[in-house]
Amino acid sequence: MLPNVSQLELEHAHGDTLTIWFNRPETRNALSQDMADELAAVLEALPRQQYIRFVVLRGRGGTFCAGGDLKQFKQVFQAGDQAERGDIVSFNAKFGRLLAAVEALPQLFVVAIEGAAMAGGLGLSCVADVVLTTADAKFALTEVTLGIPPAQIAPVVVRRIGASEARRLLLTAQRFDGVEAGRLGFAHYVENSAAALDERLHALLLQARRGAPGAIALTKQIIATSDRLSPREQVQFAAERFADALLGEEAREGLAAFSEKRSPRWAAMPTSTGEQ
Repeated sequence: MLPNVSQLELEHAHGDTLTIWFNRPETRNALSQDMADELAAVLEALPRQQYIRFVVLRGRGGTFCAGGDLKQFKQVFQAGDQAERGDIVSFNAKFGRLLAAVEALPQLFVVAIEGAAMAGGLGLSCVADVVLTTADAKFALTEVTLGIPPAQIAPVVVRRIGASEARRLLLTAQRFDGVEAGRLGFAHYVENSAAALDERLHALLLQARRGAPGAIALTKQIIATSDRLSPREQVQFAAERFADALLGEEAREGLAAFSEKRSPRWAAMPTSTGEQ
């Protein structure tokens, strides 16, 4: 069961797809601590929700995410007496754990961006499996203009687009649009309108349905360890994941479907709504 939320909206579709909507349009979906905590709670619950195969993150009101809630930063940490350093460290580390929760998801995780993806919002998209954006969306890593470093997102930006371009954008806070986001590698698909974005998202999920959920989860594990294990360890880890899959029900069904020239069972649109 997923947790109750107030600053997010959880939308279930087709019995196996969950769209998580940032739902603070009055703030351009700025990430308050409450919103971040709710998102972390949902993400940490998702690995146990085996009926959910696809997770999409979006923003209500035509904006994905304007970054951190700067009013809250000022009110909590710069009002009255000097804030305790340990409280600030803990506060910032929570966002790092949020990024880690995204990366640990066994489900396919997709981010669809309209309007803007700034600072931490852009950082969240850097740990998605697939990112779609409209061409006119605005992007920037603005932390240094506020006198703070992009502490938790700098490493994921580097992994996403490479150290050279990451240095340029993290250190200069240059703004760019969705077309440039596609060129840099932040986004995989760049669409000319919100309607085209929705169409692309639908087509993407339809295509992804051909992949077995367990095989997708194992592939994500192999990808995640590719830069953490030694070459010898990676060979062994991948071989063991392959054996786990080949001896499992999905591979039996997949190979049978191939030989019988039919679609595997998981490729069909589910008829039940699943648990909610």
